[in-house]
Amino acid sequence: MTIPNSARAEEVPPAEILQQLRAFNEMGSVLYVAAHPDDENTQLIAYFARGRNYRTAYLSLTRGDGGQNVLGPEFGSELGVIRTQELLAARRLDGGRQFFTRAMDFGFSKDYRETLRIWDKDQVVADIVRVIRTFRPDVMITRFSTVPGGTHGHHTASAVLALEAFKLAGDANAFPDQLTYLKPWQPKRIFVNSRGGENALQIEANGTDPVSGETFAAIAGRSRSMHKSQGFGNFGGGGGGSRRESFQLLAGAPATNDIMDGVDTTWNRVPGGAEIGKQAGEIIAQFDLKNPAASVDALLALKKNLSALPAEPLVEEKRRQLDRILQACLGLSVVATVPHAEVVPGEKLMIHVTATVHAKIPVVWLNP
Repeated sequence: MTIPNSARAEEVPPAEILQQLRAFNEMGSVLYVAAHPDDENTQLIAYFARGRNYRTAYLSLTRGDGGQNVLGPEFGSELGVIRTQELLAARRLDGGRQFFTRAMDFGFSKDYRETLRIWDKDQVVADIVRVIRTFRPDVMITRFSTVPGGTHGHHTASAVLALEAFKLAGDANAFPDQLTYLKPWQPKRIFVNSRGGENALQIEANGTDPVSGETFAAIAGRSRSMHKSQGFGNFGGGGGGSRRESFQLLAGAPATNDIMDGVDTTWNRVPGGAEIGKQAGEIIAQFDLKNPAASVDALLALKKNLSALPAEPLVEEKRRQLDRILQACLGLSVVATVPHAEVVPGEKLMIHVTATVHAKIPVVWLNP
C-alpha cells in the first residue's frame, strides 16, 4: 500500500525542536480569561507562550454563539461551532491553549448582573474552577475589570466570576465532586490586563519568535485574523513598534517587577526536579541544529530520570512533551491507514502501519 505524502507526518524543523526543549525546561504558566472569542489579547498570549515559553491558555467563557457572522447565515449553535474553530486556529498560531465554560452568549448585555441572572452563575464558576484545577496556572489575568463601566455586561461578568473562581480553586470544600479526578490548586495572583493607572505593573511584551523570526505583534495579527466570522480576516499581518502591557492586582500576592514575582518557574519547584532542570539545560546548550539526533542519548537519559519522579499533573505533561521532542529528534513518524472508513461489529479490519525514521539511529518496534 502506498502512503500518500499528505498522510505522512512532516519533519519538525530543528529550530522548533530547540524551542520545544526550552519550553520543556520552563515551568511557569498563565491563564488569560475573558468572555468571548476575539476578546483575548493575542500579542500577550504570543509573548508569554513563544517569548517566555510559559504554558499559556485562554479561557473564553462563551463560544460566541450570540455574536455576528459576516461570512454566512449561520447563527446560534452553528456560529458557536465556527467561532470555536476560529479560536483553536488562533491558538495554533500564537502558541496558547484554549478552554471554554458552558456560559451561553446571548447577545449584548448592558449590566453584568443581568448576565449573572441569565447564566447559571454557580455552574460557570464551577467550570472556571475546573479549568484552574486542570491547567494549574501560576498567574491568572482577566481581560476586563470587575468594576462595571461602559462595556458589555458579559465582559464585566467574566472578570467577576474569574475572581470568585480564583478564590475557590484552592479550597477543598469548593466543588468537591471535582476532587475525584483533580486536586485543589491556588494560583499565586490574579490581575486585570489594564490600560495603566496608579500602581500598575508594566512589562514590555515585545520581541521576535525564535523559530519563525516574526515579531510577536505580527504573530498576534495573524492569530487575530482567524476570527473571520467577526470580520477580522482582512487584518492578518503587520504589527510592530513597542507594546507595553499593564496589570492591576485583583487578589493574591503583590508583585512589583513582574507578573511571576515569587513564582519558581524552574524545575526546582518539583521535588527531585533540580537534576531534570540541569540535564535539560545541558541538552539545550549542546543542541546541534544541524543534527538534532545527536541529542537522543541525552534525551533518553533525561527520560529515564524523569520517569523516576512521582506522578503529578505537570510532570506527566512534561513526560508527554519530552516524548514528542524525542520523536522529533529521531524524525520518527507513524502512519496507520485502513482500506475502508466504516466497519461493522464482527468484521475484520486490516490496519496498515508505516513507521519512518529519518535519523541514523536504530529504532525497535516492540508492539506491532
